Amino acid sequence: MSRYESQVKTIYAAQPSVYARLSDLSQLQTMKDNLTPEQKEMIKAKFDEVSKGKVTVSDLAFTQDTASCTLQGMPISVKIIDREPMKTIKFTADNSPVAATLWIQLIGTGPYETKAKVTLDVDIPFFLKPMVGSKLDGVADQIAEGLTRIPY
Repeated sequence: MSRYESQVKTIYAAQPSVYARLSDLSQLQTMKDNLTPEQKEMIKAKFDEVSKGKVTVSDLAFTQDTASCTLQGMPISVKIIDREPMKTIKFTADNSPVAATLWIQLIGTGPYETKAKVTLDVDIPFFLKPMVGSKLDGVADQIAEGLTRIPY
């Protein structure tokens, strides 16, 4: 198992609000539905830039405990497997070619400030580690940075 940890990021919102938003994945559907066409196009363009047009994502769907999509024609989902109220949310990848677990840790540091850290454990097969490992180095930081941009 390889571990990737983010730096601690600051979210400028109250800890209960951050926890409530992140511990209920169905709220992502509301956020998705409220995107303007311009915002959707900007997100698609950024995704295409990062993936160099090599990755396709479709069929995004959300429930309280799961977020699922079709990635390169293969169904994949992320599921919440544990919640420690106001502190930790633990996710696992379902239907994934590799086992992966992600934790979001939250610490309230003020009335409108929450510190967040993301930890990602991925079971990369030994023979793939040289090709894939370096590409995962910044993923935890990217996720943590993304958390700072969500409206809480």
